[in-house]
Amino acid sequence: MVRGGGRGDHRGADRADRAADDRVPRGRGRRHDHLPVPADVHHLRPDRVTVLAGGTRETRETTHADDGFTLIEVIVAFALFMVLLGSSTVVLAATQDSTRDNSRRTAAINLAARELAITADTFNSLLRGPEEVAVNQVLNPDQLPGGTPGEPLVIDNVPYTVKRTAQWAAVGSAASSTCDDGTSSELAYLRVRVEVTWPGGEDHPVRMTTLMTPLKGTYSSTDGHIGLKVIDRDGVPRAGQSVTISGPSGTRTASTAEDGCVLFAYVSPGTYTVTLNTSGYVDIAGAVSSSRTVTVTAGQLWRGSVSYDRAARMAVHFTTAPGYALPRANDLPLMFTTSAGSVERTGSGNNRTVSDLWPYASGYEIWAGHCLDNDPANLGEARAPVAVSDPGTTTSIEVALAPLTVSWGGAGAITAVSNPSIDNPQSPCAATTVDLGTPSGGVLATSLPYGRWTIKAGSASKDVTLTQAAGPQTVSLP
Repeated sequence: MVRGGGRGDHRGADRADRAADDRVPRGRGRRHDHLPVPADVHHLRPDRVTVLAGGTRETRETTHADDGFTLIEVIVAFALFMVLLGSSTVVLAATQDSTRDNSRRTAAINLAARELAITADTFNSLLRGPEEVAVNQVLNPDQLPGGTPGEPLVIDNVPYTVKRTAQWAAVGSAASSTCDDGTSSELAYLRVRVEVTWPGGEDHPVRMTTLMTPLKGTYSSTDGHIGLKVIDRDGVPRAGQSVTISGPSGTRTASTAEDGCVLFAYVSPGTYTVTLNTSGYVDIAGAVSSSRTVTVTAGQLWRGSVSYDRAARMAVHFTTAPGYALPRANDLPLMFTTSAGSVERTGSGNNRTVSDLWPYASGYEIWAGHCLDNDPANLGEARAPVAVSDPGTTTSIEVALAPLTVSWGGAGAITAVSNPSIDNPQSPCAATTVDLGTPSGGVLATSLPYGRWTIKAGSASKDVTLTQAAGPQTVSLP
């Protein structure tokens, strides 16, 4: 008969359990699967294991190698991925750009070689010959099939501009331009340059050059040539400027090349008129239509140059002292003075725009009137500040007149007639008459250019010299 529940029995059971535990080999966990599993073990954390040993609950932490990444590790990994992705994208884009540029450059090389071949074929043809090759600069002279003459040549939706420059040169010439040859000897060969550009390739265009020599006897040694170089105000060659010649060989028109040179080769000897006429442009004399007469000699090259640039404009505003009026009908001439001399421009109004001025880099000094003593500098005084003149621009400038008060008790208009005290015997100054208006209450406050004037009203007259130093002056007529 077995009795349970006594203290001795419990101590015996504990000793038996410890003895069983001592028999478990080292390195192996003790088995407690014979023990009942508490109902709440299913609610324990997965990284914590609760073991019941000898009636005592023991909780142990467990660690797993694949527990996962922390948030910082994920962010760092993503950042590295984006860096690698960005670098790969840049390299891929650069590779694509390089491939596209190489493809377009190859097409441009083929177009340049094509243009030289077409030019050489025309030059050496017995039916056409050198005279059929347009000299100077031309754009897109030989279009692709289906293209529009004069328009860019399109390949794979990319427009290419073909610029061909052909100029005759003398034997032994080392100059890059026929107009700079430094010799008037007979021309012997044709220098042809081709340049091809495309969108994105303007900085590094494709260029090819060749020389072509005509067969002996192709041209008559009795012909001559005209070479004109066109430069702007800074002495820089002007490309694309249209030039026309008229003479024994008829009328011809051509455009200047990049070196500013235009050549009319193999023309009959005689007198020719060379003309430039482009709206908005002027020569150094202020002429829009700039022309000169040249003489062509058999077997010789006539060479010359002309300055031609966009015109400058001046917006002139006449001013005077407060309380004084400007001339009623202001048709005073204006003088524009530079270190090269003075040019007179007429007009009307107290505010006027003067166009077609050569854009001198040093600018203009401007004064009213056209006689020598109208110039403040000739009276020992200062002119107005220099007005800057740049090609194609308009500059505002004020031109001061001298204040004058005229007292006269009569009725009618008062006039002023220039009466210069300084004059040029070789070029006398023509008299200028200015309508000053009618006095109010016997007094007229008006203005005139500096210098000496004769003030007239009815049969009365009186001279007065107007200067900056004298300030407002008064003339009383009897």
